[in-house]
Amino acid sequence: MKRKEVILFMTVGTGTNLNSNEESSKDLAQKLFYTIDKMRPNHVVFFASDKSKETIGYIEDLFVRDNDEFIEGEDYQIVEITAIDDLNTCFETYEQKLWEFDYADNEKDYQIIMDYTSGTKTMSAAMASCGMFYSKDLISIGGDRSTGEVSRGTEIINYQNIYKIHDKFVLTRTRYNFDANRFMACIDMMNYIVDLNIHKESLLHLFKSYYAWDNMDFEEAYNHLRKVDANQMELNDIKNDIKFNLKALGNIMNSKSVNLKNCYILASLINNSMRRSEEFKYDDAIARLYRSLELIAQIELTKYNLKSSDIKVSTLKENNVSDEFIAELEKIREDGKIRIGLEKDFLLLNELGNELGKYYVENNSKIKNLTKKRNNSILAHGLDSLTEKDFDEFLDIVLNLSYTLDKDMKKFLKQTKFAKFDNTENSNIF
Repeated sequence: MKRKEVILFMTVGTGTNLNSNEESSKDLAQKLFYTIDKMRPNHVVFFASDKSKETIGYIEDLFVRDNDEFIEGEDYQIVEITAIDDLNTCFETYEQKLWEFDYADNEKDYQIIMDYTSGTKTMSAAMASCGMFYSKDLISIGGDRSTGEVSRGTEIINYQNIYKIHDKFVLTRTRYNFDANRFMACIDMMNYIVDLNIHKESLLHLFKSYYAWDNMDFEEAYNHLRKVDANQMELNDIKNDIKFNLKALGNIMNSKSVNLKNCYILASLINNSMRRSEEFKYDDAIARLYRSLELIAQIELTKYNLKSSDIKVSTLKENNVSDEFIAELEKIREDGKIRIGLEKDFLLLNELGNELGKYYVENNSKIKNLTKKRNNSILAHGLDSLTEKDFDEFLDIVLNLSYTLDKDMKKFLKQTKFAKFDNTENSNIF
């Protein structure tokens, strides 16, 4: 088991006693000594300017007075800050030291406590910010301030509970991750929320819903989203979008119309491809568009009571499909069933005089070129990588066909577009 050691970070100012620099430094040294004596850390890291370093010498004298010792290199170290009024410099100096303790030494387990009482206002503000950012314990020294400063002998150590500020920072990060479709990261970040006034339960259901929906698990997504209270303050920016999304998932789960259900699934799949494109995962995005293209034909075939996984010849004849076309299909009969893929689906629709089939035939060269690229993709049968241009061309084909499939497809696409806290981009894509 790692040994637990307490490391005390302390900012060091120049004191405020106006009588003399020496008296000022000694007065400050006494206050810093009080904290060190009470905290009993294993090691102290002083953050000081060149001018304030002499104060640390007086702290050594106070230890000697108590028949103790305080040795540089063993008991403490000094980290000099040259730009004591530059927030970024101060923050980065503290941060670098934190990293050294948190990541450089795997043999020990450090508890870092940060005392921001002394130093310039900028040094203190930077240390408080750094402690909040990295979830470290923050302390300050309080006491009787009737004379303006904390009177000697009245000092008390105050632990600063900054969980509310930290939780708001976490919420800001979850909003960013949510908009970037990093739903699992959002779920994980909820473990760091401690403020009971934050509606964690609704947020967790929200993130779990969109995680499931992104993986095309509609039932799981619906069950979680219906438990979200969209009227909570944290969800105010997206409450209307949540209601639209819930309606879409509700239709997928509960609609008695097979066509309506399938159209919402198709819209979800197209939006899924859009999200992969936003992440520059074009091979992944086009794989979803390819499936969308298949699904469009399959949905349309159901209107003729035809199923591409088991084509019934009797149904073909009822729909006046030519004997020549039926003979071609009979050649691919296997295990007693005629199963057809994307191209044959659309050619059959063309035989049926369907607009989708006609569009496919008219754009056959372009569609075949795109599907060939998809087939040569690393996520299909080849080793090629696809581009944004390939995706845009494929998306154009799929959208045109989907609009022909159902006159309400633009509505379905909007209702299945994921809610975003910052919804300024791609708002008019459909």
